[in-house]
Amino acid sequence: MKYDFKTVIDRQGKDALALDVIQMEGAFVKEGFSKIPMWVADMCFATVPSVNKAIAKRMEHAIYGYYAPSEEYYSSIIDWQKKHNSVYDLRKENLGYENGVLGGVSSALSVLSEPHGNILVHSPTYCGFTSVLDNNGYNIIHSPLYLDEDGIYRMDFEDMDRKIKENSITTAIFCSPHNPSGRV
Repeated sequence: MKYDFKTVIDRQGKDALALDVIQMEGAFVKEGFSKIPMWVADMCFATVPSVNKAIAKRMEHAIYGYYAPSEEYYSSIIDWQKKHNSVYDLRKENLGYENGVLGGVSSALSVLSEPHGNILVHSPTYCGFTSVLDNNGYNIIHSPLYLDEDGIYRMDFEDMDRKIKENSITTAIFCSPHNPSGRV
């Protein structure tokens, strides 16, 4: 199946977080250019037709109440892990369900960190990570990225090491590609 990554879809006025909600203070667009949001999870190209069809089929049923993930949900993950990662002993009981990255981060932090623990993140920091950490009572410890002489964002390993030791940090969030710098 070929995907259409060229058609420009106008999302202005459609409550798109990247276009209508978040305003970058001090940001401006040079004359002759357009604002282009570069989000990983909120792209500006159409969803593949198979997803639209599956959603339309589900919408034919008039009740949208609570549900449990299906057996197909679990088996597709187990099969994918076998095929792509050679994981052969994965079972349904080993899998959890989250409906987004931030829910997954929250769940992971509840296992990996103490309540109100110090969490290391690189700044600038994705606002979703900040809200998850704040809303769940964790303390954010920033280790700023720096621009090297070639204009590439880099981690400051000395700063990270110092902050990990000084703040008894047991958990760090790494985002690749880094959001918002885009550095892999």
